[in-house]
Amino acid sequence: MKNLSILTSLLLASASLVFSSSIPPKCGTCNPLSGENHCDITTSCINTGTRFHCACRAGYKASKDNHDVSKQFRLNVPNYQFLVFTPESTECNTLCDNPYGASPDLCAEIPIQDKCAI
Repeated sequence: MKNLSILTSLLLASASLVFSSSIPPKCGTCNPLSGENHCDITTSCINTGTRFHCACRAGYKASKDNHDVSKQFRLNVPNYQFLVFTPESTECNTLCDNPYGASPDLCAEIPIQDKCAI
């Protein structure tokens, strides 16, 4: 009986790890309407096809912590992979590692998010 209890606990723990890791990260969006846009002055609210996101200037990122999706992210959207996006009210004043690189190399240290929750 004790072995069954331990086995059940292990199965539940591993199942919760599997399900918790499959949730996509939350990527901030913005409202493009005048007066409703809260993007920082160092970013612009742009349309990425299906949503609007605050985009940093080319060659800039929000933080040296390249993997913090709550601060910055890149999207797998054609012609926008080189841009770093941020949640609203996030400054974008940190130069990327390769700020003068060609488009595929620009800010490549920031991972591209295939899926983002809103």
